[in-house]
Amino acid sequence: MKSVPGKPLFAPALRRPGFGLARTFVNAIAFCGIMIWLSSCSVSKYIPEGEYLYRGAAVNIEAPEGVDVAELTTEVNATLNNNTNNKNFILGYYQIWRWYRWQEKAAEKPEKYEDKDPKGTAPIFYNEALVESVNTLMENRASNNGYFNNEADFTLDTLTDPPEISADYTLTVGRPYTIDSLRRFWTDSSVSRIVEASLAEKTLLKRGARYDLDLIKAERQRWETQLRNAGYYYARADDFVFLADTVGGDHQVNMLLKLKDDTPPSHLYPQRISAINVYPNVNPRDTTRRFLADTVKIGGLNVLCDDCPLRPKIVDEAFAQESGDLYSPVEHDKTLRRLVNYNTFRYISMSYDPLPGTDSLLTLNATMQPRLQRRFEGEFGLTYNNARYFGPNVHLAYINRNLLKGAELLRLEGDFSYAISSGSDVRVPRSGIYGLTATLEVPRLWMPKRRKIIPRVMTSGTVISLGGKMENLSLRLSGFSSEIATNQLDELSAQVEEDPDAMESISLIQLSGKFGYTWRRRIAKSHALYPINIRFQDPRVSTPQLLDLARELGVAPGAENGASRFDRMIVFSPNYILTYDDRKKGLKTHNLFWQQSVAMSFNTIFPVGTQAEFLDSERSIYPQLETDLRYYLTFNKRQQFAARLHVGAAVPITERAIVPYFDLYSIGGPNSLRGFSPRELGPGRSAPQGANLLSSGGYGNVIFETSFEFRQRLNSMIEIAPFFDAGNIWTYKTETEPLNTDFTTSTFLDELAFDAGLGFRFDLQFLILRVDIAKPLRVPYEDPLSDQVPPYQDAGEVPDKSLRFVLAFGYPF
Repeated sequence: MKSVPGKPLFAPALRRPGFGLARTFVNAIAFCGIMIWLSSCSVSKYIPEGEYLYRGAAVNIEAPEGVDVAELTTEVNATLNNNTNNKNFILGYYQIWRWYRWQEKAAEKPEKYEDKDPKGTAPIFYNEALVESVNTLMENRASNNGYFNNEADFTLDTLTDPPEISADYTLTVGRPYTIDSLRRFWTDSSVSRIVEASLAEKTLLKRGARYDLDLIKAERQRWETQLRNAGYYYARADDFVFLADTVGGDHQVNMLLKLKDDTPPSHLYPQRISAINVYPNVNPRDTTRRFLADTVKIGGLNVLCDDCPLRPKIVDEAFAQESGDLYSPVEHDKTLRRLVNYNTFRYISMSYDPLPGTDSLLTLNATMQPRLQRRFEGEFGLTYNNARYFGPNVHLAYINRNLLKGAELLRLEGDFSYAISSGSDVRVPRSGIYGLTATLEVPRLWMPKRRKIIPRVMTSGTVISLGGKMENLSLRLSGFSSEIATNQLDELSAQVEEDPDAMESISLIQLSGKFGYTWRRRIAKSHALYPINIRFQDPRVSTPQLLDLARELGVAPGAENGASRFDRMIVFSPNYILTYDDRKKGLKTHNLFWQQSVAMSFNTIFPVGTQAEFLDSERSIYPQLETDLRYYLTFNKRQQFAARLHVGAAVPITERAIVPYFDLYSIGGPNSLRGFSPRELGPGRSAPQGANLLSSGGYGNVIFETSFEFRQRLNSMIEIAPFFDAGNIWTYKTETEPLNTDFTTSTFLDELAFDAGLGFRFDLQFLILRVDIAKPLRVPYEDPLSDQVPPYQDAGEVPDKSLRFVLAFGYPF
């Protein structure tokens, strides 16, 4: 039997268009109906006689014409969703059925189930008192929002199979009351001065505004914050009372603001710190040893400690407060963050105790328990990637959290990986990577006169890093016979003739050193400055002709003198990173994350290969800017919209940008365009190269990518998120002559790749497991080959637009 190319061997029988789909749809509807009926019937037999499952309620608000009750509707609906049974659209009351089945099994075999947690969900039965309490609660919500003239009523809707009840509420309200006047009566002049200043600066209560109890509570909380910032440690929002008079006026409220008559005297005085006692090495449950320890006085602190983990001078630098200062929550938070930033203590407690015999003095007692100073970590894994590379990888680390008793964090990390191709292509090299990195992080600035800088920052640090890595690639020379012959590489040609299985290795040695500072002045904003950042790369081979071969394979098509992975270079690139994340101040309706990095790179490239002695070195200078912007719109606890924009570019000041491959951008993967594998796109409309570690395909010095997600939480464990991704990478002025892969505004939109899909997130408490199913929608290199950039020799064929399965941990952004 013969088959015709491009046609299936057996053709399916012809069917009317849409007939199979319609039939499948009808079957699915019927199946769902049967499942609901079966689930309902199976639950009905367990329901006690006279009881009804409570299905919850709906509310209708009746208001005079022109009255906006949207905000009231939201608040009232929030009272209805509690204490109701959850009925699944397909499975009905399946969780309740599971609960009854578990109870039956536990009754039959109590010894087997006595130590197990019940399965399913216990039923919630209709309770007349519960429904009436919700009725009262809705009236209270209306009054709290200024609708003092209100009345709520309800009717019940009953079903018999399964027995269930739902309630329909009607809330009738009149016009809301507005604030007509705000009068104050103070019995304490110092408190009055602070509160009046707060009212004059910014108040939430304004004449003519609708009466709103939540705003009143927020205003009281604002006063508490102002007083505590002024040193009133005991000040509380409950010390203030708002009296409302609705007798006069037309739907207007006259308000009186005053201190409660029974406010404790200590709440009316600012508190001053008389002494600071620090216990850096105690067990929290040991209340006797701490008072027997040696005492060291330094900078207004009493450091009481035996075998102290930190030098007293280092402890003193962490404390923003001094003896004699007024209490300040800002300084308290700054001290706490500095101690946490030391990364030395597992337990930190700061308590303010009243000094006996006074009503305005406090003693600050700070208690800490050290963490284990040294730790070893190890990881072993097997890696398989889209390039069909497979092999083991090992990561080992030694961590010392307190190297010189100054909270210095030392990390010594070693990495080893070995990978071979699982395919049959003899042109794919084997790879072995060996790396060692030493990083020292000091939680303070190593610079002259740092004592003058400390009060201005919340936390600060110094980072020193040294690293080395060797990447070894093993090549079977016979796989590159055509390139060897074309470039007249006689030594390599002779090796192939002598031994068809001859192997050669290229070793790429990389050394790096970095020195810089990190600091934070505000909770949401952090800075990192690395004035020294040097990378050096040097290829090692047995014969210079091997580097000629590597350059021939690794230089991008169309580039006459392009950059290669195997160039000898030294890169000096000082950089600055600004990070703003207002989520650290708490989740709000609108949250923003912004990370901006700016680097100035000076790259010197030295010639390699057989012509090295006849060529001059080349210098490339280019600033590199990268922006990562993320926006989060939170509708409620279950719904959130998230968007991300990631752009970056290395723009040359010199004739061209020679960017080392470790500073280039790539796109695709679980945290990028999820419908594409890493390095499957770009630059521009280039077709992806095959699995070849020698190549520089899939890299560019310009990137644009954006993602959108709508996150819907189904329950405490599962979240779904439909998403859309778009982006690509390009080259820009990497050669003296323009390339087809260069970024241009005229072709920007046409060269964007699109994908969309659905994500599932599983909250396992200790981590987020993410499963994304993505489908490529548009592939830039899908055009006819005549309209593409000429493909590489080992480029892929027709782009695959099938569904992609992505397994990852954590959110993509």
